[in-house]
Amino acid sequence: MIKKESVIPLYEQIKNEIIKQISEGTYEPGSKLPSEHELEDEFNTSRITIRRAIDELAKDNYLTKKQGKGTFINAHKVQRNLLNLNSYTNFMLENNSKPSRKVIEISYENATIKVRSNLHTSEESKILKVQRIMHFEKNNDGLEIGFYPTEIFPDLDKKITSDVSISNLLKDTYHVSQGHSHQQINLTFATSDMAKKLNVVLGSPLFQLERTVYDTENQPIYFAVMYYDPNKVSFIVDSK
Repeated sequence: MIKKESVIPLYEQIKNEIIKQISEGTYEPGSKLPSEHELEDEFNTSRITIRRAIDELAKDNYLTKKQGKGTFINAHKVQRNLLNLNSYTNFMLENNSKPSRKVIEISYENATIKVRSNLHTSEESKILKVQRIMHFEKNNDGLEIGFYPTEIFPDLDKKITSDVSISNLLKDTYHVSQGHSHQQINLTFATSDMAKKLNVVLGSPLFQLERTVYDTENQPIYFAVMYYDPNKVSFIVDSK
């Protein structure tokens, strides 16, 4: 539903509506988007506004323009398997893609009740908090906030860079091997900070994936909360 009195620009509203229709299957991958004239009638707005929305969608890789043929829907979502959820680095390598991460914050803080519960740590425990942007493909990033107990990983903050796989670091430097993990997926909405980091509209729905990872002795070694744009990432349940 397009609201002309909204503070959100019309082209942005139209862009989000088309993304929603793609996500819901109204437009199938490979199908042709209605013409600019038809979209003008559908959204009751100007050709300039429609054209800007289409240009933005093409820039974000949702659409492909073909000269003389029209504009077509791209297959776009990254799929992750909840029953076989491995590290970001391994996921990218398994899909023949180069991992690309950006560390945006490293800090120490007292553990919250939720973090303590997941890590089985005391109220006095100091926890290393690491925020990273994880790049999947063009204009498709995830936000990861990881929590690591300092008792198990002293001086971890000095070893983390954007080029390093933390999972490999825990294994190779601290000799802690990952065993099983527990995942919980929720629906949340983008705060202003999340919207900026993930390049989405304020208040947009986001997948929130909470993950507790255990070692081979069944002890929790880290807890992570990850945020994804549901228009660009989907989760499947596929046992192997």
